[in-house]
Amino acid sequence: MLKKLLHPTNRRIRVIVGILLAGLFCIQCTQSVSVGGSKLEKATDVTATRKIEKLARENHIALLEMCVENYNKNYRNYTCTLIKQEVIRGTQKDEQWTNVKFTEKPFSVAMAWLKETPEGALSNGRVKKLYVPMGDRVLYIEGKYDDKMIIRISNPLLRGLLGTQKRPPDGKDAMKNTLRPVSLFGFKRGMLSLLDVYRQAAKNGDLKQEFGGYVNIAGRDAIVLLRYLPPKEQYPAQRTEVCIDLETLVPVRIRGFDWDGQCTSRYVYKDIKFNVGLDETSFTPKANDIADPK
Repeated sequence: MLKKLLHPTNRRIRVIVGILLAGLFCIQCTQSVSVGGSKLEKATDVTATRKIEKLARENHIALLEMCVENYNKNYRNYTCTLIKQEVIRGTQKDEQWTNVKFTEKPFSVAMAWLKETPEGALSNGRVKKLYVPMGDRVLYIEGKYDDKMIIRISNPLLRGLLGTQKRPPDGKDAMKNTLRPVSLFGFKRGMLSLLDVYRQAAKNGDLKQEFGGYVNIAGRDAIVLLRYLPPKEQYPAQRTEVCIDLETLVPVRIRGFDWDGQCTSRYVYKDIKFNVGLDETSFTPKANDIADPK
């Protein structure tokens, strides 16, 4: 037998090569499968994607509930880059780019603006009221700092004069620059907000939902949910487009359009990294280059 192995015939060589090629083919099929134009990492994802697509066609509420359940089961913290542009009180704000650190327990958000910091009114005993770029860094920890966010003023001179600011996340100044306060930030609270509107619209008989196909957002394959609502005061948008990442099951892009067809909100999440070891030390003022508030 050893002699035969050491001196294989052409027939044996062909058989061995055939077995190796078949094995490599099976491995390749397991690692990379294409469904609906989206490249998946594992063969088992084919079944999962079919289930997701079925829900995207028939029941967005059930799909979003599945996404929330998956989030609760798998994710504790993450970092990402948020690209945001909104229309606030009829005015389209500049596109903002923000690096974000987030953890669920305790609910903590640290933001560092890369482009277009928001504006706000700053004041203390020496400066009555001054509208300037409000801050290029924000830290919010639920239940800490009197449940307020702390803000590093962009301008170094004003920063030295006024120090670190404390502001309610849903205060008047903050809401001049955003449709959603930092206290509602995050994939989980965002999906729960979407679900609230879905359920209310379904209860009212107003919900129209559609499957929007597949897209690639910042290098991530996603499935698109389209929601249409009538012009009623309780609804935030006529058409909402939610792009769910097929691998992580979180929204990587959300866009809202008003009843004139104008895009009034756009949020894109890129470079998302989950469970990166963030803890309470990651959310101190010092760790985020913010002076301690006085």
